[in-house]
Amino acid sequence: MAPITAAVAAASLALVACGASTEASDGEDGAGSGFVHEDARGKTIEVDGTPETVVAQASAAAALWDNGFKVDGVYGDLPEPPNYLTGNLDVSETKVLGKAWGEFNVEEYAAMNPDLLIDMTFDGKTLWYAGEVEKQVDKLAPTLAMPLTGLSVTEQIEAFQTLAEDLGADPETDEAKAEFEDAVARIEAVVEKNPDLTVVAASTYGEEIYFANAPEHPDLAYLAELGVKFPKVTPDEQGIFEPVSLENISKYHADVLLVDARDPGGLEELRTKDIFKRLPAVAAGQQDLWYPAAPYSYQAYAEVFRGYADQLEAAQVLEQG
Repeated sequence: MAPITAAVAAASLALVACGASTEASDGEDGAGSGFVHEDARGKTIEVDGTPETVVAQASAAAALWDNGFKVDGVYGDLPEPPNYLTGNLDVSETKVLGKAWGEFNVEEYAAMNPDLLIDMTFDGKTLWYAGEVEKQVDKLAPTLAMPLTGLSVTEQIEAFQTLAEDLGADPETDEAKAEFEDAVARIEAVVEKNPDLTVVAASTYGEEIYFANAPEHPDLAYLAELGVKFPKVTPDEQGIFEPVSLENISKYHADVLLVDARDPGGLEELRTKDIFKRLPAVAAGQQDLWYPAAPYSYQAYAEVFRGYADQLEAAQVLEQG
């Protein structure tokens, strides 16, 4: 099962937003003597000295990788061939502790003598991918949860850049940041030219559609900051998505429809259904992929936002059915 649909099915899709900040504590001589980070669960994570053996969930590992920090171990969705979720992460240079949702080799993790485990969180309480083994891994090393929703994409990117720096890396991001900002400028130009263009993003799971609540998804929240219009959905109690049956897929008018890229099988199945084909955005060729939870780095999001810019530049406002 794809990670997003597994998370949806488990109804663990909310975040108590917490701005993660990292700093080195000072010893008596003023030099940094330890790693201190308040994570998205509200926990203060402390490690004596700079963590040397670090394991991370794949998306977090990829974000750190782009910022110059190579993790020692990785787990999570690691498809072959790699997809956007793992970005530039090179698994040949790190120990793999699990390749899919629900896989985590605790014994091999323990043998690494880890100093720190980095995952992400939807609900501000539990780890995203290591949730099922959280009690076990907590006994072996501190665990740090980065927020997965509730912040804009630039806030997420900066948080991972800061984390990489505090882990001892020296991120070189100027070129990638400039490329990201170029894509952002293109999107702003589209909004100025076509302010009524409305975008709907959705995930699929079985016979249900999950309309994204844009403010809770970093990339969509940032698009909204840039002026892109999203409908105000009615999310469930988790606050992240509004689930509806497939027959209600046309509930919100979309000039551009973005469908979650994390479940390609679900999308291919959806594309065979007449109710999907009849949607104005689909009929007009204005349906594309949505890339939630891409690694939070300027490298990854420069590419993601170039894709969004391409789609928005080519789109037109459609007649409402």
